[in-house]
Amino acid sequence: AALIPGVILLSPFCLSFVARLGRGAPIGLRLALRDLARYRARSGSALAAISLGVLIAVIIAILAAARYGNELDYAGPNLASNQLIVYTPTGNPNGPGPGAPALLKGSAPPAVPANPAAQQASARAVGVALGTRDVVQLDSTNAFINDTNPGRNWHGPVYVGAPALLRTFGIKAADIESSADILTMRSGISTLSGLQLIYGGVTKLGPGGLPACTPAADCLTNPVIQEVSALPSGTDAPNTVITEHAVRQFGLPTTASGWLIQTPQPLTASQIDAARLAAASAGMTIETKDDQPTSAEVINWATVFGIALALAILAMSVGLIRSETASDLRTLSATGATGRTRRAVVASTAGALGFLGGLLGTVAGYVGVVGWLRDNSLNGGVAALGNVPVRNLLVIVVGMPVVAAIGGWVLGGREPRALAHQPIG
Repeated sequence: AALIPGVILLSPFCLSFVARLGRGAPIGLRLALRDLARYRARSGSALAAISLGVLIAVIIAILAAARYGNELDYAGPNLASNQLIVYTPTGNPNGPGPGAPALLKGSAPPAVPANPAAQQASARAVGVALGTRDVVQLDSTNAFINDTNPGRNWHGPVYVGAPALLRTFGIKAADIESSADILTMRSGISTLSGLQLIYGGVTKLGPGGLPACTPAADCLTNPVIQEVSALPSGTDAPNTVITEHAVRQFGLPTTASGWLIQTPQPLTASQIDAARLAAASAGMTIETKDDQPTSAEVINWATVFGIALALAILAMSVGLIRSETASDLRTLSATGATGRTRRAVVASTAGALGFLGGLLGTVAGYVGVVGWLRDNSLNGGVAALGNVPVRNLLVIVVGMPVVAAIGGWVLGGREPRALAHQPIG
């Protein structure tokens, strides 16, 4: 809340400061900056409005980059548009199945599907009906990943990296390190410390109800993690798998959780309905792509919103500001100034307002996000700001002023109607 009056109060001082910096600039730029500082009632309000529009866009872009950049609690679309998962009755990650905490020691093991062969046949029949034989089994086990650091913990299924699954995505056995326990496409996971691979029976719950890494026989601290970009990126796709090396080393039991089906083309609504009915007849469920946007979509649309709002305010403000200085333009024209000079004045006015608004809004946006993240360990604290949407910020701070200046240059060359006298009225 303090950012809004802060931006409004800072805007006039920014204009005065920039006007002093432009004293040695060419005549067109110098006049534009001087007039912005002289008529601050209009230009200050315009700059504040532009900055607030940019501030909203920057906050959305920064927070989206921080949230989507969290390696543990992965966010984004669940599957690709040409992917479909057929789950066994116990295999859906949104219920008991992959990604669920390990069982307390002494409790019953996961139920085994009554007829896995029939379910596999049904899943392959769904693939044939969709026009593909690209059907690969997803195996799960009773192991999961835990993070001992404060903040968001691991979220998402952890499947078994069976050879057939890896071949589906072009991953060869030679590409896998012999000591790797986990393969993942989540960037940055391999550099994190404090991760645990918990398997078998969990005998104790630690802080926050999370399984504690005791006894040592049921837990591996800091497992060897290899990043493999070829794995799919969907949050419910097999983006992270346990290697067969780890399965053999720890004697982990495996069971079929479902089947991943990939089609040559994006699935249609009728295909999804037919697949859902076919799976339901075998007591199974399906999952297809949801409406969750990607980080690029959120950040790009926020950038478009900020730029569009800023340019709309600029279009209204520049005309009002230049109307205050019509006498200067008449004087320039009367003394022989060409349309090039007039264009330079208008372009400099638009470009300066756009640059100052983009810069002030970006700085204020970061100040607000830092204040919010400082005590927000759930979202990674201030360290989450390491995911910087550089391209989008450059578009706002540099690209928008350039567009505004070009627009001012194109539209600002008209000669004033009255040159030798002041207009009457």
